[in-house]
Amino acid sequence: MCAVLFAGWVLVLLLIALARGAEDPSEVPGRLALWHYVLAALAVAIYLLTAVRGVPESPGHLWARAARGDGRDGDLRRGLQLLVPTLVVTVAVALVAGLTVPLPDAVSEATSTSVTPTAEDEVPTGTPPTPDPVPTTFGPETPTPTVSDDPDARRRTQAEAVDALLSESIASRGDLATAIAAVGECRDLNRSLGLLDGVTRQRRAQRDQAGALTVDALTDGPAMRSHLVSAFTYAGDADAAYAAWTRRSINSGCSLDANWRRGNQLSEQSQKAKNEFLRRWNPIAVSCGLPTRTSKEI
Repeated sequence: MCAVLFAGWVLVLLLIALARGAEDPSEVPGRLALWHYVLAALAVAIYLLTAVRGVPESPGHLWARAARGDGRDGDLRRGLQLLVPTLVVTVAVALVAGLTVPLPDAVSEATSTSVTPTAEDEVPTGTPPTPDPVPTTFGPETPTPTVSDDPDARRRTQAEAVDALLSESIASRGDLATAIAAVGECRDLNRSLGLLDGVTRQRRAQRDQAGALTVDALTDGPAMRSHLVSAFTYAGDADAAYAAWTRRSINSGCSLDANWRRGNQLSEQSQKAKNEFLRRWNPIAVSCGLPTRTSKEI
């Protein structure tokens, strides 16, 4: 009788587990083993109660005796009457256990995540997923230091940016000297005006580039940058004044006018700013392996 009840319990439990999302009977939760023992104890208790009430043999034995022809109809009927409520109780307990006890995490997650994939999750038909790259080395990887992680590299990078801007400013200095000399001799005035207008635009652009330099890793970097911006600003204004002097010379004849004098004053202010800049820049250039400069080289 216990074997029949146990088999009924297992069958009901399997059916419920499969209906709740388990794809394989092996996924039936092992935690329900306790309910097996409870059910077995219940079945034994019911069997003992039937014995106490006067049924000396189990229904199986009564069926065997009836098959041999030596059973008693009354005993068989009574055994069947006791077997029916026992089976009912067994099935009821199995249903309650199967529906109320949670499944293990593997089954619950498989059921809850079986939803329609979104557009981001879909893989085009016929296109196999790209496998993850297989590492070619073993052991922990040593991170490669970046410029922002290495103070010396960061300092040199900033210094090289300043040096590149200074080198760019040298070429336009030659054009400026050529143009001023020609206007002072009252020759090539139109060509000189074009050179001066071009140098003025270059100085304004170099002023903006100087203001955008990152110099926080350089010694006294902000002050150095400020003097470089001032030098380019005064130089650009001086070039604009020399260009105005050239226009007047073209229109009214060659002479030294107020524009020429203003250009000289602004050039002197630019020279002072350059000297302050170089006083801070040249030690940085030496420490970074870059060339030092004089005021005539920027």
